Amino acid sequence: MLTLTNIHYAYDQTPAVIDCNFTVAPAQRLAIIGPSGCGKSTLLRIIAGLEPGHRGTISYDGVDITQQPAQQRRIGLMFQDHALFPHLSVAANIGYGLHGQAKSAIVARVESLLQLVGLPHLAQRYPDQLSGGERQRVALARSLAPSPRLLLLDEPFASLDRSLRDRLLDELPQWLTREGVAAIYVTHDANEACQIASDMLVMRAGQIVRQGPVATLYNDPQSQFVASLLGMPHSVAYTATPHGITTLFGDVAIAAPAHVGRLLIPADVGMILDPNVPVALFHGVVTASFLRAPWQRLRITSLAGDAQFDYDMPQHLAPIIGTTVTLPVRLDRLTFVASDD
Repeated sequence: MLTLTNIHYAYDQTPAVIDCNFTVAPAQRLAIIGPSGCGKSTLLRIIAGLEPGHRGTISYDGVDITQQPAQQRRIGLMFQDHALFPHLSVAANIGYGLHGQAKSAIVARVESLLQLVGLPHLAQRYPDQLSGGERQRVALARSLAPSPRLLLLDEPFASLDRSLRDRLLDELPQWLTREGVAAIYVTHDANEACQIASDMLVMRAGQIVRQGPVATLYNDPQSQFVASLLGMPHSVAYTATPHGITTLFGDVAIAAPAHVGRLLIPADVGMILDPNVPVALFHGVVTASFLRAPWQRLRITSLAGDAQFDYDMPQHLAPIIGTTVTLPVRLDRLTFVASDD
């Protein structure tokens, strides 16, 4: 098990990672998400042993590896730019980190990994003869070749087109499971994080602001920042009253914490399949409409004009701009989060 305790790192006295604490169990897949510049990549480099000078301790299975050189940590690292050696074949790239082993063992390991990533027919090609997706598969195979106990992946598929990225995201968990390796996957895309990981850690300005199982974070993001990062960007301010809450879209008869301040608009607003489910009615006007395939995205603005949220619906049902609408919202789907104001 990897354990980070009070990890702190600064560039020229500017904090980049601030008092980070978390663990990664054997074979666990953890995603780290956050906006650009929040410290995600720096944290990976610290774990890999590539950023000396940090405070705090890093241990693996109870052994302190804080001062251990990177090559002795048995931790693999894969970047977005794959960094293959252009003068080496695919097979030689994959086997590069296996020097010192018997030749027969190297050949067997390389062949096994080529089969794993679906490239046995490209063993003798060179990186400039490969597509972007093929190069990423080779880079991943090379990272797995020394049998690391932990693999660190820093937005490895960010440069690939959507269809290819989706295919690799489907395959990566299978490869990690077969190899029995734990992984930390850094991304700014919450959908990627959910495909790869069972647990998630959210960073903001160098600090961990939320961590736990993916489903827990989605069901209870606790803050407007985390909700937005997880693809739930639409919320409205409310005021708690003795009878429920008041919003610019209407009143809702539901108990709410007075100190939180924002009401998340659920993605399924307006989709009420059970007529017995209690709902609140939100009133607004369509002020913008554009295609967000396969849906039509409407911007719903309060009648007072001071609040808005976006709502996706089938294109053939979408009302035109200027239409006044009333949307039912299931009371059991409402979530309250802390405001970023």
